[in-house]
Amino acid sequence: MTRRVLLGGSLGALVLGPGCRSTPTPAQAALSVRTWSEGIPFYIAHRGGARDWPEMTAYGYDRAAQLPGLEALDISVCQTADGVLVCSFEQSTKRLTGHDLTIGKEDWSTLSALTVTAKHTNDPRQPRQPFARFDDVVQAHIGSSIIVVEPRDSEAAGNLMATLLSLGFPERVVWKQPVTSTRFAEAKRHGFATWGYVLDEAAHLGANLKRHAADDAIDMLGASHNRPDAFIANVARAARSQQKKMIGWDVRDLDTRARMLELGCTGIASSDITNMLSHPVTAAELPPKQR
Repeated sequence: MTRRVLLGGSLGALVLGPGCRSTPTPAQAALSVRTWSEGIPFYIAHRGGARDWPEMTAYGYDRAAQLPGLEALDISVCQTADGVLVCSFEQSTKRLTGHDLTIGKEDWSTLSALTVTAKHTNDPRQPRQPFARFDDVVQAHIGSSIIVVEPRDSEAAGNLMATLLSLGFPERVVWKQPVTSTRFAEAKRHGFATWGYVLDEAAHLGANLKRHAADDAIDMLGASHNRPDAFIANVARAARSQQKKMIGWDVRDLDTRARMLELGCTGIASSDITNMLSHPVTAAELPPKQR
């Protein structure tokens, strides 16, 4: 058992206010993908905790990073027309901002005026927050957190990899893409860990799944909570057969967390991350093979 399994009690009030930075603790200074992923479960704030705070905003990442027991932040990245990396899962800004702009067709000077709504969170009364640049978020948190990154368009991938390499913390980077991505080997050469998530597509399944699981360039596999039990268990078996980690996403409630752990996940990516950490997993809840 690890300190994440033993984390007990309510999280209570956050120690730091939004936007504040603290000096990394000795544990944070020693943090790496290896130490983080030893926990069962090990956690990721999916899209920065998008059910807790406006999705993938600097404010949300600041708040998530202050949660006791949380060590990893998930960031999706798109690139603007003038080459700026921004935090967004989608190319369109409509869902989060209400303005239907295509990121790849707009300059940062236009997108910087946008704000992200809280209507998709557990508390939609929260104020809107500025649309975020990736550089600002990663520089604020790479010194004390694992950064899980996914390029959401081909234009962003090369710039994103170069940016991550320049930060000097390769041991704290997880490069995340569909398991069929051709960029995992490059990410590994840079010293990054890799996470290939499995979709319900022929190129991901059957003999292809076994081949991907055996690929030395892929460190972790993953599956969404909305896939059937047999699908998730099959991916978990493939990961386990190669002694690799298995991550379940986007886990939004405690019953789903229990289901994903039972099916073989050891990592939990959750947008409802405050709720996850407020209710620690006990040893009795873990399947025998994971205790």
